[in-house]
Amino acid sequence: MASTAQIAANKLNAQKSTGPKTEEGKAASSRNRLSHGFASSAVLIDGENPEEFKALLRGLTEEYKPVTDTEVILVERMTQHQWLCLRAFRLQGIAFTDELRKTREFAIPQSLGLLIRYHTSADRAFHRAHNELVKAKKQRENSEIGFEPQTPAEAPADPPETTETEAKTEPIAIEQADLAVQASSTDWEIIPEALEFFKKCA
Repeated sequence: MASTAQIAANKLNAQKSTGPKTEEGKAASSRNRLSHGFASSAVLIDGENPEEFKALLRGLTEEYKPVTDTEVILVERMTQHQWLCLRAFRLQGIAFTDELRKTREFAIPQSLGLLIRYHTSADRAFHRAHNELVKAKKQRENSEIGFEPQTPAEAPADPPETTETEAKTEPIAIEQADLAVQASSTDWEIIPEALEFFKKCA
């Protein structure tokens, strides 16, 4: 917990820092999160052509032909994420060029790791929005034709498996029983041991 002296010092320091006062300072402060534009709500940053962004949006709209509001939103989301991918790729090239100008030799820019993470994140978000769009369009088309997915009928239960021993011994037991009956009802000459064996089997 802060002491009374620390609280008083914090209040005194807060009075000294009141933020930018000039219009230029306020404008610069408002763009603190626009160094790359990835973490802001702005779609375009300085140096980007709005017509290229509109062309990308038109192309995806013509390709996927969204019908519902949800589909339109997903197409717009795909456009934004693809735009961020292109920006990250462009900035990677600029970073390498700047590093080459500074050091006069090929070197890995310090910002490369950040730009690659942004690139990867935007690419994954694009594919996620694409998958959601495909799913939404399929559900809409199925509902329009009145298609209802049916659960498959339960497969009949498999007959109980018989072991190899059971399969082999059962017919033999029947044959031996028949032989015992036949031997006792006929005039065959048979040794007592064999007759006793057949009776046990029956």
